[in-house]
Amino acid sequence: MSKYPILKLAFNIKTTNEERIDAFELYQRAFNAKKISESTPPGGDDIHIMMDFNGFEILLGPGSVIGKGLDNAIICEIHFDNENDFRKAYDVLIEEGQNNSLEGPFPWATLLALVTDKFSVGWALYFHENKITG
Repeated sequence: MSKYPILKLAFNIKTTNEERIDAFELYQRAFNAKKISESTPPGGDDIHIMMDFNGFEILLGPGSVIGKGLDNAIICEIHFDNENDFRKAYDVLIEEGQNNSLEGPFPWATLLALVTDKFSVGWALYFHENKITG
């Protein structure tokens, strides 16, 4: 049985780098969250913190950039290792939803689609040709 697709969450809290670090420290103290990674995207300086929250991965991200990204406070991230499954999910979600971006490749994914479905749920769909990286 395949482990894909994988569901992760992102807290899209539109804060400063210092506030995202403080948020992680709060979750660390309250729930024993553990930092998996801390990085900035290529060409950017906004810190992204991936944490393990009792066995569940949650990204503390910086929020949207004008013209890109999602405005939702909590984002569902789905990771695929099969491009057909990735494109099917993307096509279905945008039928009555909104495509915010479809881009790639990135160091962390071959393709990334940011979509808001017809119920206003934010989705970050990742296709990985080889394997998932933090």
